[in-house]
Amino acid sequence: MLKRFVSVLAITTLFLSGCIGVLEKEEEIIVIEDTEDDEQVIISPNLNTPENYYRTVLHEGDYRHSEARGLVPHAVFNRIDINQLEIGLMELASTRFSQNQYFFQEGQYLEGSLINRWLRRYNPEMESHREGLNPPLGEGDTEREKHENQPSYLSHIMEHNYLKGVEDGGSLELGGLVLGISLNSMYYYQTEVGGPSFEVPLDEEDILAEGKRIAIEVLNRVRERDNLANVPIMIALYKEEVRRSLVPGTFMAMTVIEPGKRIERWETINEAYYFYPSRQATQDFREDANRFANFKQDIDGFFDNYVGVVGKGRYKNDQLQELTITINLQTSSKAEIIAMSQYITDRMKKHFPTTLTVQIYLTSLEGAESIIVRHSEQEPFVHIYR
Repeated sequence: MLKRFVSVLAITTLFLSGCIGVLEKEEEIIVIEDTEDDEQVIISPNLNTPENYYRTVLHEGDYRHSEARGLVPHAVFNRIDINQLEIGLMELASTRFSQNQYFFQEGQYLEGSLINRWLRRYNPEMESHREGLNPPLGEGDTEREKHENQPSYLSHIMEHNYLKGVEDGGSLELGGLVLGISLNSMYYYQTEVGGPSFEVPLDEEDILAEGKRIAIEVLNRVRERDNLANVPIMIALYKEEVRRSLVPGTFMAMTVIEPGKRIERWETINEAYYFYPSRQATQDFREDANRFANFKQDIDGFFDNYVGVVGKGRYKNDQLQELTITINLQTSSKAEIIAMSQYITDRMKKHFPTTLTVQIYLTSLEGAESIIVRHSEQEPFVHIYR
């Protein structure tokens, strides 16, 4: 338990140099003294951003990583899937645990070795696999048949903690646990170490069914722990994309379980990511695809040098919510970068509605050159790297 507030400090105003526009924010840093462990805990100041991120709990000024963090790159192969799983969990958490009342820290209750055992295939004859949540190998005359008859669905389990102040105003306690169950959309396997890899595409209904089965067992195991028996728990099911995908996977469903309750219902999450330009985006969202194509045509036609323009659209309930565009340049001339950033900002305002959040990153062989961000119903923010 974290004890007694020591002090509240105001931080200085933040300035970003080299930007068209200035971000200013004065916020409080909360310092707490843990009298049991003789540890100082700091709650970071809030960022002045439209995303309204959680304030983070720092122990002795350090960010405390989850023990299971090292498992992620080995379990989830696509970096953009890892990022989306982590950020997406925070977004879902905000629907139950308000950013104004709760503080974030990476999972500290489920040990890495425990989660590693849970990710294995169940095998009662092997002690190290008796807690496995993936199904045992299926029947078959060959190893390939065994794998293909019973693919593995569970890829990773990510834990987030949300802390809140208690009524005496001088301590923090665990106010909520959020668990992301990451599931394969393609099962990759080898029949021998160093041998060829094989792929099995997984049916979406089967992925969802397996995810719900796994969630029930995870909840039962978590509730057996005394320190997690009486906290609200959110569980979200995440479907990964294939390893070579240019867009991340999506959350499929979520549920919140109050203390003493079981899983009673699942809320379907309707979200998707599309790569622009692509045949699939044109087929499913022609109007958005045309807007992007017209924007790209303007950029391609304005500059003599080759310009690569690609985008990633995030959809919720079949509505485009956020568009991220990457523009790769052959030039690194600062004068040209400035001119191009100005022109791109103008074209962005022309082609995309003000309700849409747009992020544009300009890069060259030298690295990042500029960034243009416009949040919904706000003026664009432009930063030129020097």
